[in-house]
Amino acid sequence: MLKNNLFVKICLSFWLTTLFMIGAVLTVDWMTETGPFHSPRHPMPGGPFAVHGQAYTWILEHEGVSSLRAFAARLYETTGIREHFFDDQGADLTGRAGTGEAGALAALALKQGNAGVGPPREGGMEAVRIPGAGGKCYAIVTEIPPFPPPQMDNYPPFAMNILRLLVVLFVSGAICYVLARYLTAPILKLGVAARQFAVGDLSVRVHPALGRRKDEISTLARDFDGMAERIESLLNSQRLLLRDISHELRSPLARLNVALELCRRGADPEIEKSLDRIERESSRLNDMIEHLLTLNRVEAGTFVMEKTSIDLGKLIWEIVADADYEAKSHNRRVKADCEEGCLVVGNEEFLRRAIDNVARNAVRYTRDGSTVEVSLRRIKSNGDSYGVMAIRDHGRGVPEEEIPNLFKPFFRVSGARERETGGTGLGLAITEASVRLHGGTVRAANSPGGGLVVEISLPLLSSGAETESTV
Repeated sequence: MLKNNLFVKICLSFWLTTLFMIGAVLTVDWMTETGPFHSPRHPMPGGPFAVHGQAYTWILEHEGVSSLRAFAARLYETTGIREHFFDDQGADLTGRAGTGEAGALAALALKQGNAGVGPPREGGMEAVRIPGAGGKCYAIVTEIPPFPPPQMDNYPPFAMNILRLLVVLFVSGAICYVLARYLTAPILKLGVAARQFAVGDLSVRVHPALGRRKDEISTLARDFDGMAERIESLLNSQRLLLRDISHELRSPLARLNVALELCRRGADPEIEKSLDRIERESSRLNDMIEHLLTLNRVEAGTFVMEKTSIDLGKLIWEIVADADYEAKSHNRRVKADCEEGCLVVGNEEFLRRAIDNVARNAVRYTRDGSTVEVSLRRIKSNGDSYGVMAIRDHGRGVPEEEIPNLFKPFFRVSGARERETGGTGLGLAITEASVRLHGGTVRAANSPGGGLVVEISLPLLSSGAETESTV
């Protein structure tokens, strides 16, 4: 879920912090009427041209016309603004030529208070009436020079504030995204590596993929790599030990069988019973060694496995027929109900052994007079087809706390070790390794009606796919 995603939490935390900071700044600006809340109106009444007119009036009344003209000339030189100053008789006191239109605007301003021609930014003219001493009135006419093209001033203040806010949100969101991605990317890589390690890829390492990071996450990655390396070393040592022991036991076991046959010659009936027991235990030991070597090859991947197209239903019928033949001698039965057309790609010998181990295990523990039920169904999941086998016995079942350990090597349910049918504890481990090698899954659960159900799921061959042979 997104709400539980660490990346989303970090990104939103940073972004909300940015938003709160923006809100605090805007609140302060609003309370102090500064920033975007500052009024753009000029504090002086009448605007800047009225102030010029008042200056002209003061200069005229205190220093005369010559000073007024000098002031107008100086203002034009410094600002580029041409101004005319008219008295109530319509005379331009600045002495500038070309005052026809300006004079008309001045006369209009003296009557109405102000007047203008054309847009001010495009070089228009503006006239303002200025009161003087003794009840006199003057008019200042300003020829506004063309201004540069407007930038943002033609936008209303509200729109400008919204634009600024959007820019801040976008920039802060981008920065928060990059920062959150920087923090969570190595964690995601660590999670991928952990999942690969969990499914058996012991060679996976994380720290080389993090580059030159020198933070706590990099330290965690190094610790993970150290743990993975240690576990890989221990498991490899265990596999080598099992393989070596199995190989070393085969030679004395073979010699023991030869000696056993020699002892049978001329042995009396009492000794014969003991020899039969020795042969049975020797056979069990030989099966255990064979299972150990098989499991070791499957886990280590050191064998050559040729994959072909296999009819899963046909394979199950063959296994069920053999298991049913053996089960009859113990007053038990095995029956199958298989859906046709379930083809898988794999090694037939390994799949046969995997399914046969489960079937024989079910026959071993089901009640006398009961029937082991084997079914095969085709299901679809996420657009892919799977063949699901369910093998159910009618025995006592397995304690719930021991079900997760059923597929571990040498594990047997409590009490099974004392039974004659206890087995070697390797059959289901071989089943799990073989099914995993074929891209499938296996799980066990107690049936509501009693007994244990083992479910094997294998990916089916898509229609039109070709048989493949791989190593």
